[in-house]
Amino acid sequence: MQQSNEAQFEAIHHVDGPMMVLAGPGAGKTFVITNRVAHLITEAKVPPEEILVVTFSRAAANEMKERFDILTDHRCRGVRFGTFHSVFFEILKKAYHYEAKDIVTEGLKFRLIAEALNDTGFEVEDKQEFLESLEKEISRVKGDGIDVENYYSASCPEQVFRDIFNGYTQRLIRHRALDFDDMVVYTYELLTKRNDIKKSWQERFKYILIDEFQDINRLQYENIRMLAEPENNIFIVGDDDQSIYGFRGARPDIMLSFPEQYPEAKTVKLRINYRCSTPILKAAGMLIDHNSKRYKKEIEAADNDKSHLFGKTRDDMDAQSQLPPSGCHIKYYTDLSSEAEGICEQISSYMVSGVEPGRMAVLFRTNNQMRMIAGKLMDRGIPFRMKEAIPNIFKSFIAKDLIAYLQMACGDDSRETFLQIMNRPLRYISRKALDKPEIDFRDIRDYYMRQKQHWMIERIQNFEKDIASLRKMTPLTAIHYIRKQIGYEDFLKDRAAERGVKPDDWFETLEEIEESATGMTSIREWLEYVENYEEELKKLRDENRDDEVEGVELMTMHGAKGLEFMFVFIPTLNEGVSPYRKATLPAEIEEERRMLYVARDL
Repeated sequence: MQQSNEAQFEAIHHVDGPMMVLAGPGAGKTFVITNRVAHLITEAKVPPEEILVVTFSRAAANEMKERFDILTDHRCRGVRFGTFHSVFFEILKKAYHYEAKDIVTEGLKFRLIAEALNDTGFEVEDKQEFLESLEKEISRVKGDGIDVENYYSASCPEQVFRDIFNGYTQRLIRHRALDFDDMVVYTYELLTKRNDIKKSWQERFKYILIDEFQDINRLQYENIRMLAEPENNIFIVGDDDQSIYGFRGARPDIMLSFPEQYPEAKTVKLRINYRCSTPILKAAGMLIDHNSKRYKKEIEAADNDKSHLFGKTRDDMDAQSQLPPSGCHIKYYTDLSSEAEGICEQISSYMVSGVEPGRMAVLFRTNNQMRMIAGKLMDRGIPFRMKEAIPNIFKSFIAKDLIAYLQMACGDDSRETFLQIMNRPLRYISRKALDKPEIDFRDIRDYYMRQKQHWMIERIQNFEKDIASLRKMTPLTAIHYIRKQIGYEDFLKDRAAERGVKPDDWFETLEEIEESATGMTSIREWLEYVENYEEELKKLRDENRDDEVEGVELMTMHGAKGLEFMFVFIPTLNEGVSPYRKATLPAEIEEERRMLYVARDL
C-alpha cells in the first residue's frame, strides 16, 4: 500500500459506523476510497460483495475500479463500483423487470417535452433553448422531490410549467419509459413502500462509500440513507466548497447537515494538497473564506517547490526554460479581443518553452465565451480541444430579427424578411397589407389609406425612415440603433412580461451579437461574417473531434471539475460573467465563489 499521511491513514482504517471525509482538490480522495475498500476486505474481513462504491459518472466509477484492481492485484473481485443511476436501475430492474430499452433516449425525452409544450399552446421565441431550460427544471423538481404544484418556474408561468411537467410525465408512462431522474424517484418510492425489498438490499450492501458527496441531491441522499440502515456504515468523501451543480439540485447544505443526521459520525479533514503550490492555495482560500455556509478548512501544499504532479515537474521545466513562478497572476485588458490575443500569445510562449499544449487549459464561466479564443487559437495553428459544443448565437430569434433589419437596410425587399420584423416592435401592420412577393412601403401606405386607418401612415413612415438611417451606419452603430432607437429592447421586455419570464438571457444575447460587430466597417461585412460563422463552427468541431489529438483544453468551469493542468487561464473575470449576472441571491453568489474556487485549484 502506498504511504499515506496521518489524516488519510485515519480515514482508510475506519471500519464501522458513519464517517465524513472532507477532501479538498488534490487531497487524494480516490487514494483514500480505494485503500479503505482494500482495508475492509483484507484486514476487517468484509466480503467484497457487501461493499458498494458510488460516484457520479461512469468514467469516474471505471477509473476507481481500475485503480482498486491495480492496488489489490485483481485479487478482490466482487466490489460493486457504479454510478447512482446504475445502482438504482439495478434495484428497479429486479423489482419491476425494467430493461435498458426502457430508458428514454435524449432525443425522445426532448420530443416528449416538446409535445407537452405544444399541448399548452404557449408560444416561445427560441424553442430549443426553451426546451433545454425546461429539461433542467424538470430534473430539478424530480431530484429534489418537489411537488410540482409548489414549484415556481424561471422559464415560464407556473401553470404552464405544471402542465408541461404533467404532460411529459404522462407520456413517459404511456411509453413505459423512464428518464434518469425517474430512476432516483422510483427507487425512493420503492424503498419507502416495500420494506422487504429495502431489507434485501440493505443485507446486500453492508458498507457504502460515496465519492464527490457534495454533488448529491436530496432524493439520491435519502435513497442511500435507507440502503445504509440500520448499521449506517456510510462513508462519504467530498468537499462542500466544490458544490457547483446547484442546477441539478446539489447543495452544500446536504453535506453540512451530515453530522446532524449522524451525530455519532467521525470527521476527518484531508488538509494536505498534492496538486497546487502555496500561493494558489492561499489565493483560493482567501476567496472561499467569504462564504458563510461551509466547513472551515486550512489547506496546505504537500511540497511548496512543485506546483503539479506530472511526469515532468515544474522544477524540470524551469531547468530548461524561463517559466513564471507558481501562483496566481492577474492581467487587465481593455476588451475581449485583446484579452483573447493576450491569452493566445501566452500559450504560444509556453509552448516555445517546452510546455505541451495538453497541460494548459482555458476555463470559461459559460460555453458562449469560447468562440473568440477558439477562433484565435485556430488562426495561430495552436491545437486545442473543446469538451462542450459552442452554440451558434446567430441561430437565436434575436439574431434573426437583427439580421432581417440589416438585410432590409442592404436592399432586401422580400416579403419573408419584412414579415420577420414588421411587428418587432409592435407596429400593428397586418399581413393583408402585403400582397406582393416584394415589399414597397408606398404600397403599404396606400393599403392603409384605402382602409382609412390614417394613424398607421406615420408608423409606416417611421419604419421606412429607420431602415434608411441604418443604411448609413456601421453594423455596431446599427445594432445599437435597433436596440435603443427603434425600440427592440422594449419589445423584448414586453414579450418577456407577457410570458412571465425575465428578459436577462435575451439581453445577454443582444450584447453578444452587438459585440460581434465591433471593428467592422460595413453592414455587408457583418452579414457575410454571420453567413460564414456556421461553417467556422463546423470547422472547429471537426478539428477537435479526435480525442487522441492533444491540445489546449477549452472548457467551462463545470466541465473542468476533477481535472488538473500545469497552466490555467480564466478569462473575463468581470462582474456579470463571473460572478454570473443571474446570481443575485446570497446562495447563488456563494456558488459562484465555489465555481471560481474549483477553477483556481486546478
